[in-house]
Amino acid sequence: MTYCEPLGTGPAVKDLDENLVSAISRLQRRLRSEKAVDQIGETQRLVLVRLVREGPHTLGELSERERVKPPSMNQTINSLVELGYVERQDDPNDGRKVILIATETGRLLIDESRRRLYEWLQGALSTLSEDERDLLGDAAALIGRIADS
Repeated sequence: MTYCEPLGTGPAVKDLDENLVSAISRLQRRLRSEKAVDQIGETQRLVLVRLVREGPHTLGELSERERVKPPSMNQTINSLVELGYVERQDDPNDGRKVILIATETGRLLIDESRRRLYEWLQGALSTLSEDERDLLGDAAALIGRIADS
C-alpha cells in the first residue's frame, strides 16, 4: 500500500495525515500560548508538570521518561533549580542518588498555567454542540492511542 492510497471510503491517508498534523500543531501552539509565564520553555514546563503530577524523580528517570539524554535533562533541571521551581534532595533510600522535587513556587506556576489553560478551553468547548463535544472526546481517545503506540 502506498502512502496516498485511500483509507477505506474516507479521506486519503495523505490528506488525513496532513489535516491531523496541522490541526494538532495549531492546537499545540494555542495551548502553549495559554501558559502562565514565558520564562520557562516547553521542555522545562513538561518536566515541571511531571514532577508536580507524579512526584519526585531521579535525573535518570526523567531522562528516560522525556526521551532525552541525561546531560540535556541536567541542563533543564539546572535551569529549573536556578529559577526556584525544582529542588534537589538526597534520596532517603540511596545516599548516592539525588531526587528532584517541584517546589511550592513550581507547583503554583503549574497550577496557574493549568487554570488559564482550562479557562480558555472551557470557553472554546462551550461553543460546540453536545454532539461535537462527544465526537471530540472520541477523537481525543483515538489520538491518545496513536500517541501511545
